Amino acid sequence: MATPHGDSGQRVQIAGDDRDPEKTEVPTSNDTQTTSIPGALTDQTNYVPRRKIISIFLSCATIGLTAYLDETMIAVALPHISSELGGGNQIAWVATSYFITSTSFQLVCGRLSDIWSRKTVLFVLMFIFSVGNLGSAFSNTFVQLLVFRAIAGIGGGGMPTIGQVIVSDTVSLRERGKYQGILGSSVALAYGIGPVIGGAFAEETTWRWISVSCYPSLRFSAVCCYFFMPLKPVDSDWQVKLRRIDFMGSFLVLGSSTLIVMALTWGGASYPWNDVHVVAPLCIGVGLAVTFILWEGFFPKYPLLPLYIFRQRIVIGAAITHFINGYLTMVQVFYIPAFYQLAYGYSPVKSAALMLTLTVIQTITSSLSGLVISWTGRYREMILLGWVVWTIGLGLFSSLTPTSSLAKQVGYSLLTGFGVGQTLQPSLVAVQGAVDRKDMAVVTAMRSFKPMSFNGNSFVRNIGGTLGLAISGTLLTNIFVSNLKNLDLDPEIHGKLVDDPLSARKFIDEPNQLAAVVAGYRRGFWVIFIIMTALAAAAFVFSLVLLTHSSLKREDDEDLKRQAKERLASRKA
Repeated sequence: MATPHGDSGQRVQIAGDDRDPEKTEVPTSNDTQTTSIPGALTDQTNYVPRRKIISIFLSCATIGLTAYLDETMIAVALPHISSELGGGNQIAWVATSYFITSTSFQLVCGRLSDIWSRKTVLFVLMFIFSVGNLGSAFSNTFVQLLVFRAIAGIGGGGMPTIGQVIVSDTVSLRERGKYQGILGSSVALAYGIGPVIGGAFAEETTWRWISVSCYPSLRFSAVCCYFFMPLKPVDSDWQVKLRRIDFMGSFLVLGSSTLIVMALTWGGASYPWNDVHVVAPLCIGVGLAVTFILWEGFFPKYPLLPLYIFRQRIVIGAAITHFINGYLTMVQVFYIPAFYQLAYGYSPVKSAALMLTLTVIQTITSSLSGLVISWTGRYREMILLGWVVWTIGLGLFSSLTPTSSLAKQVGYSLLTGFGVGQTLQPSLVAVQGAVDRKDMAVVTAMRSFKPMSFNGNSFVRNIGGTLGLAISGTLLTNIFVSNLKNLDLDPEIHGKLVDDPLSARKFIDEPNQLAAVVAGYRRGFWVIFIIMTALAAAAFVFSLVLLTHSSLKREDDEDLKRQAKERLASRKA
């Protein structure tokens, strides 16, 4: 029988019937003997001594940093890529193609790591990531680049997720917070230095160096993983492993998430929302999503997303709040810098610097929240505090006026960043503690910590982020265009402003007209921030009701730590 908590009780949970010829390892008291249990996935929990954790932690942090740097560096090089390979107004698909595959493969990677072992899946993802980046570096056409960026997205999306699962395998639930908090700070580091490095490559050499610059750190990570990660193998015949894979579920989740993300990306940008190019993939995607849920509930023996995990209120709360989290953080990263540039006339560098204040405080609070969890064994209070402060920060953003001081702008960014950092890592500990160990990889892949904004490749957060960008972009465009109709502008300038609102200060010399244009843009942002404030407040309510606290002290933690010390001593002997 499975125990009621994720890291407590027996180390093996039986899944399946006695007719299944599969085997699994059940650690005994000295962790040296094995017992064959039919029909179970191998429990890959493998606590290690603290000094061993350092090498594992360094490997996982480098893996995540490599993937995040690849995303952020390529984003700033899009204009240079467009000038060399073409693409025009479709150049954003360089990032979107990566985003779609990295989102779609999250659940698949989580379950595959249960079946084929963490290390095996991680090395496969590293190889796919390498192939995608190498192909991107040597692409001669825009279409080739899109294909290889999509391939890179499979690896780049899965690597940090598996790294997060590995940390969870090797560290007790209470101690995970501090490691995951520091691990999460590598995301902010990448988003701080990635654009600078990518811009330097694009300006001084060529954007192609961005795709190959990941290889040194990737090679370092591979060496560390191979030699220093004492991960358990999953012993069974490859045919047995293949039978465990939920192929139909994989097809349904890949198809539904791809179509939904494509529709939300196109809607209001490339096509009107009522256009067949948006409506058709959205309807088909939703239909496939419903089919996926029905399939997962009744048919596969090892489902990609076991629906019984949603019997836990914490899992439901985490899914809802992380959807909102993705919505908010994605909109913040994409639209706050644009708001600064048009509403206040700041340069891109100054706008990025102001955004960096949000990133820095997020990094600090993310790390500190993990340490507090380790010290106190409590996470619920930090999550609630984070949503309260985040709500206040977004509400204050909506109050900014043309005369608001720089101190207010920085202060509101600090409050918002504090809220982001306080809600990310504690909620991961909460949701991992709510499920059995056999479901830990699945629930981590569903939630994951990697934001798109400080981009997660959390399946739920990415969908929320995509919807947030689609809704916010449509609202901003409609309000802005409606305001332009009241102005006496040259038709050519009117068209340029619709395509690129940030060009207003270049094409409009008359102060009153410029002020009116900026006012329309600010009005759109006011609506966006009000919606975001309401969503953050709703997330607080959901957290208060659904994210209850459970003990992080597990009955077998001390036994697992003792076994780790015994294994280390036996190797030395």
